[in-house]
Amino acid sequence: MSTIYNDNAPAADAEGFDLKKLMAKLMGNWYLFVLGVVICFSLAYFYARYITPDYDISSKIIIDDQSKTPGAGKSGMMIDFSDLFDLPSNAENEIEILKSRSLMAEVVGDMQLNVTVFRKARIRSIELFDDIPFKITINTKTDTIKSRMYKIVVKDGNMQLTEGTESINTAVGFDKKIATSQYDITFSPNASVPLKDDTYEILIQSPDGRIEELMKNFDVALTDKKSTTLNLDFKYPNPKKGERILQKLMVYYLRGNLENKIQIADSTLKFINERLALVQTELSGVEKDFEAYKQENQLANVEEQSKALVSNASAYYNKQNEIDVQLAIIKDAEKYIKNSNSSNRKIIPSTLSVQDPVFAAAITKYNELLLVRDEQSLTYKDSNPILKNLDDQIENTRQSLVKSFSAYEESLIASKKKLQSSNSEITGQIKSAPRKERIFLDFARQQNLKQELYLYLLQKREETAITKTSTISTARIIDPAKSAFSPYKPKKSVYYLMGILAGILIPLAYLNVKDALSIKIEDKNDVERNTSVPIVGEIGNNDGQESLVVTNNARSVISEQFRALRTNLQYLFNSSQTNVIMVTSSMSGEGKSFVTLNLGGALAISGKKVVMLEMDLRKPKLSSNLGLDISNGFTNYVVSDNTDIQSLLKPTFFHENCYVISSGPVPPNPSELLLSDKLETLINELKKTFDYILIDSAPVGMVSDALLIEKHVNITLYVARQGYTYKSQLNILNNLSVEKKIKKAYLVINDIQTKKGGYYGYGYGYGYGYGYGYGYGYGENLKPKKKHGNWLSKLLGK
Repeated sequence: MSTIYNDNAPAADAEGFDLKKLMAKLMGNWYLFVLGVVICFSLAYFYARYITPDYDISSKIIIDDQSKTPGAGKSGMMIDFSDLFDLPSNAENEIEILKSRSLMAEVVGDMQLNVTVFRKARIRSIELFDDIPFKITINTKTDTIKSRMYKIVVKDGNMQLTEGTESINTAVGFDKKIATSQYDITFSPNASVPLKDDTYEILIQSPDGRIEELMKNFDVALTDKKSTTLNLDFKYPNPKKGERILQKLMVYYLRGNLENKIQIADSTLKFINERLALVQTELSGVEKDFEAYKQENQLANVEEQSKALVSNASAYYNKQNEIDVQLAIIKDAEKYIKNSNSSNRKIIPSTLSVQDPVFAAAITKYNELLLVRDEQSLTYKDSNPILKNLDDQIENTRQSLVKSFSAYEESLIASKKKLQSSNSEITGQIKSAPRKERIFLDFARQQNLKQELYLYLLQKREETAITKTSTISTARIIDPAKSAFSPYKPKKSVYYLMGILAGILIPLAYLNVKDALSIKIEDKNDVERNTSVPIVGEIGNNDGQESLVVTNNARSVISEQFRALRTNLQYLFNSSQTNVIMVTSSMSGEGKSFVTLNLGGALAISGKKVVMLEMDLRKPKLSSNLGLDISNGFTNYVVSDNTDIQSLLKPTFFHENCYVISSGPVPPNPSELLLSDKLETLINELKKTFDYILIDSAPVGMVSDALLIEKHVNITLYVARQGYTYKSQLNILNNLSVEKKIKKAYLVINDIQTKKGGYYGYGYGYGYGYGYGYGYGYGENLKPKKKHGNWLSKLLGK
């Protein structure tokens, strides 16, 4: 059974979340968690039972989306006149009105909600509403009221009022005024509720503070984004009182909505009447001016007269265009004819549109002669009389056409001038028509606008008058205020669950804080975070009184741990030579003498010859643990001339192969003795006889004795004790290793408390025969079982 840990251990053990460590912490401190769960669950149970419950009161209101009056759409106006005066009745605005402070203030004032009466129970007070045996009237004297809690004790029909802030302690009679610094209180009997012996509490608050308190528990929301139905939600400890408050709030809202409609109707009627008088005057003035204008300009129908002028102008313009076209055609044809000769005769295009039939017939005759001449030229030569006759006819016809072109062009120009003269007169009349028509249209537009507005105002006056006499609210209640059957708070299951979680988390937080604040080594992580020196063994807590726990027949867990240490050391030594082991620590009390003694025993029962040197000359313990006298020891050997080493050896009672050399009397100069050459001589002589030399030295953190011995040893075992060695003291080992003042140093963790979850965080609760750690361990069948076999090469530097 063995274990060796080094700085190359897996990351799961070195850092990060360790589930085994957490489970070990839970199991090692199970009583804390059981106690925490019991206490926190009990507190949650009593809190959920006696806390004042809150009930959820709900109701529904629908907002009617009233359509606009039908007359407005037919009047031709761009907007409905009522939009200027009527408030939008959409659901979002109504939500803000319902949540307004002024609305809640009306409810608080009407129901006097700033005065709350409680009946005193054994643990908590219960708010009353309609079962109060008396009525309370408050007449305030100041603007600002500070909260006061009054206590009334009713006994045998008598009432006693007490209050601590103003030192009030007085008897109370019905209909008698009780004066305080802020208000006068008057109590009157409630005929429906008899006065019984009991204790009551009266809380009188500022109205403003009570309004804010109630508004925090009130909410309004749309039931659906596409609907105008509002869901009102109110939370209150007393379900009946909460229903009354919510119902009263809805009543005030509907009444305010109705009053607002009536007020809007009155203001609308007043405005309409004022506008009617003004529009009537303006309409009469526009009609008189329009009549005078038509008489002055002799206008009957401006539109028809304008159409006739435009039609005549268009006819003249078309005729003039036709003449221009004819002139252009004549000019082109004339140029075409003039350029024709006997060698270059061309047919006049038939596409020319000439309106004169005589002129058109002449062109046709000319073209026919050209065609005949072309046909004859295929049969006859140019000198033939027939062709010459045709040429003469063509030339005569051409000359005649040239003269005809000039006469026809002159007639067209004369017709064009006449048309232009007539067209100018009509154009002048048309130019003056738009101005007259524009002025005419302005008058007509003003007349129509004023007339339409006048008729619209008359219609709206009638509609508003009818609406005022039949005004109803745009909102109505769908569901009246109703409280839920059971309170929504407290949710006992949630409180119970929170109690159980708190019972687990509080002890866990306590243990984590305790670990974080601990300055001593508590687990393996503390060692690995503070040093990289390999751990070669872990020794559990020794519950017995004996210092020697390793004997031939010992089969305890701690004896197996020393055997595991022995096994691990075998991989660190050269078996062909005597090995010198020095055991030291940071300070006294960490168990280095205990480790030396039992490691020597473990090596001896394995058949090796072992000698233990008690070199803690300042405070020797090894000999006393074995019941031996420290006389005739190392100090005697150094200061005397005696060189008989055999006389220094003292046999041990537990094994014949194990011997001890005591420290001898405590010297005044231990360091000087350790510098003596006789120490080296002693160790060299012992190497001839023994397989292992164990040196129990002084704590290296206290004195430098161990450093003087270190040059004679093969390895150094540095003992640290769980719950005893300070984390900062591991820096001593780190510095010595870095400065190479100690070669081949290894850690041995001593006094591991298995009942606290163990040095690893997951305990040593297993029995004999179960291997653990890294290196070579033993399984259940006690056969070697290899785990991470590369540890040896890393430790040896290979």
